[in-house]
Amino acid sequence: MQDSRLGFSREEAKNLWTGVAVMTVSFSLAYIGGLLNFIDYYHAGGAPLVLVIMAGSFVAVLTAFFMHEFAHKAVAQRYGAVAEFRHSPVGLLVGLVSAAVGMMLAFPGATFISGRGTQRQQAWISAAGPATNLACAAAFIGLSLVLGTAPGRLRYALPILIGAIAFINVLLAMFSLIPIPPVAVSRVVAGRFPVNVSVPGSDGYNVLTASKPIFAALVAALVALGLFGHFVAVF
Repeated sequence: MQDSRLGFSREEAKNLWTGVAVMTVSFSLAYIGGLLNFIDYYHAGGAPLVLVIMAGSFVAVLTAFFMHEFAHKAVAQRYGAVAEFRHSPVGLLVGLVSAAVGMMLAFPGATFISGRGTQRQQAWISAAGPATNLACAAAFIGLSLVLGTAPGRLRYALPILIGAIAFINVLLAMFSLIPIPPVAVSRVVAGRFPVNVSVPGSDGYNVLTASKPIFAALVAALVALGLFGHFVAVF
């Protein structure tokens, strides 16, 4: 029997924490609208505001990125598969550069899974990531509503930042549920340069092909959370 205990290799831990660090900086820059706005934010709120933004971005990364990949890994290993995360250096660099100019296009990496399971197990493994994002979004929407009446200097900053964390989780769940099939392209450019691109199917594609009821439930939860968050003006 395969060992299903959850564990991280040294290489995987290095990949995860590299991804968390780069994504935290990227989310912070994207939140303030780019590197050029950093001085304005510092003058407006000083070091406390910068620290709140960095802390909020760190939590956003832990929930929207780390917990998403952790959920895939935990469920996969629960079913006896081998699962490890590997970051994408190019994807992280794209995220950092795009955030510096005020937008966010990030491809931090993926959890690679090796092992065979039933179709139902494969559906739950793929569904674990977006389902975790939706659960985090629901928790932060509730927290934002509670803190909306909190007194103090950061009365407005905290609910807005927590609402942004909820929105990021909803956004990641939405993108991960888009059913994009796997793509494998092999081309020779200019008659000399071989280019091989292999992109795995999205979570949404994997869930949809394995279990339509699970996919429908995730989409329904996504729509409900998105509409509720918008209705109560959390994001």
